[in-house]
Amino acid sequence: MTTTLSRPTASLFDLASDAIQLDRAINDAAEGLLSDDPAEAAAAAALLEGLISAEGQTRQAIEAKADSWCWAIDRIRAQAAARQAHAGRLAELAAADARKADALQETLLKQLLALTPDATAFELPSHKLSSRKSTAVELDIEPMDLPAEFQRTKTTISADRTALAAALKAGTTIDGAHLVNRRSWKLA
Repeated sequence: MTTTLSRPTASLFDLASDAIQLDRAINDAAEGLLSDDPAEAAAAAALLEGLISAEGQTRQAIEAKADSWCWAIDRIRAQAAARQAHAGRLAELAAADARKADALQETLLKQLLALTPDATAFELPSHKLSSRKSTAVELDIEPMDLPAEFQRTKTTISADRTALAAALKAGTTIDGAHLVNRRSWKLA
C-alpha cells in the first residue's frame, strides 16, 4: 500500500539516529570548553549553542513522532477491541440462532414422530432427517461411590464411562449406573 503524504517527514529511526549523533557531537564540543585557549573555548560554546538548539528540536520531533506512533497504536487497539466486541455480539447472535433452529427441529420431530413413532429417518422433498442411536452411561451416584475398577482417577475422581458401558453391556449390575439409549438427529 502506497500512501502519499503532503510533506516528507523523518522516520522515528532517523530522528533517533540524529539524536545519538547530536549527543556525541555535544560531548565532543564540550571538550573544547576545557581548553586554555579562550578563542577555542568561545568557538566550542558557540558550536554547543547550535548543537543544543538542534538537539532540542530533534527531541521535540522525536516526542511528536512517538506521540503519533502512540496515536496509531491506540487506534489499532481500539479497532481490535471493537472487532472483538463485534465478534462477541456475533457469537451471541449465532448461539441464539442455533438455539432457535434446535427448538424448531425438536418441534418438527415431535410432530413427525407423533405420526410415525418408530421412524429413524424422514425423506422430505428437499431435506432428509436422519438419526443415529447412541448409548451413554448415566450416573445416579457420585463417581467416587463407584467400585474402583470403574473409576478414573485424576486430581479428582470421575467415572470411567467407557469401562462402565462395557460392564453394563456385558450384563454386570452396578449400583448407581445404568445404560440409557439416545437418538440424535441430523438435518441434511
